[in-house]
Amino acid sequence: MFKEIKKEIIIAVITLEILLILLWMAPYFFGKYYGFDNLSFFVSLGLMVIVSTGFVYILVSYLLESKYKIEKNLLHITDEIIHELNIPLTTITANSKMLSRNLSSPKDITRAERIEHASSRLKRLYETLVYNIIKEIQPIKKEKFYADIIVKECCEPFIDQDRNEFIFELENVELIADKIGFEQMIENIVSNAMKYSPKDEPITIKIANNVIEIIDRGMGMDDTQIIKIYDRYYQGDVENDGKGIGLAIVKDYCNKEGISITINSKKNQGTRVILDISKIII
Repeated sequence: MFKEIKKEIIIAVITLEILLILLWMAPYFFGKYYGFDNLSFFVSLGLMVIVSTGFVYILVSYLLESKYKIEKNLLHITDEIIHELNIPLTTITANSKMLSRNLSSPKDITRAERIEHASSRLKRLYETLVYNIIKEIQPIKKEKFYADIIVKECCEPFIDQDRNEFIFELENVELIADKIGFEQMIENIVSNAMKYSPKDEPITIKIANNVIEIIDRGMGMDDTQIIKIYDRYYQGDVENDGKGIGLAIVKDYCNKEGISITINSKKNQGTRVILDISKIII
C-alpha cells in the first residue's frame, strides 16, 4: 500500500514539474507570436492561472483519492473489529454473571468475579485499539463525563491486582473532553506509579481545586530523568517492562486538550503528577 502511495507521489511530482516548465514557457511563445506588451502579458498570465488551477485541482484530487480509500478501509476494518470482538466479550460477561449466581464457594465466586473484571478490561483494551485507529483518521468528538467516576473505573484493574493500596480523595467534577484519551492518560500515569513503587506503598489520587494529583512513594527521578520523561521510548528503569511511550502519549493528550501537566519527583522519595484540568471543566 505504502509503495503504491510513494509511486503516485513520484508521478505527481514529475507531472507537476513538467507542467511548471510548460507554464513558464507559455508566456514566451505567446509573446513571441503576439508581441510583448501589457495586454499579451496579462492574457498569458490569466491563461496560466486558469490552467494551473485546473491541473492542481485534478492533482490534489488524485492524491487524496488514495488517502480516502485508506481511511475507508480502516473504518471498515474498525467496524469489523468492534462487531467480532463485542460478541464474545458480551457472551463471556453474561455467562460469568449467570454462573456467579449459582456458586456458593467463596473461591469460585472470587474466580467468577475475576473473569468479569478481566472481560471488562479486555473490552476497554479493544475500545482503546479502535479509538487509536479512528483518531488517526478523523477528529474525536468530545464528551461530557465525571472525572471522579472515570478515575475510579480506570483504577479498578490495578486494584484487582492486590498490589498497592489506593487512596482516593476525589471531588465530583464534570469535564468535557476526549473521554477515551482521558482514560488512557490516567491509566498510563497510574501504571507508572505502580511500576516504580514498592508493593507496600500506597498510590494516592486527588481531585480538588481544578487539579488532579497522582502521588506515589516509589523510586522517583532525578532532574536529568525528568527532562527526558516525555521522550518517546525513554525508560527511567530499563529493568521494568514497557515500551517507554506512556508519558509521551500523556503529554500529547494534554497538549491537545489544554491540560497543564507538572511532574515533581525526588530520587527514592516518589513522584507527584499534577494535571491542571481547569480548561476542560464544565
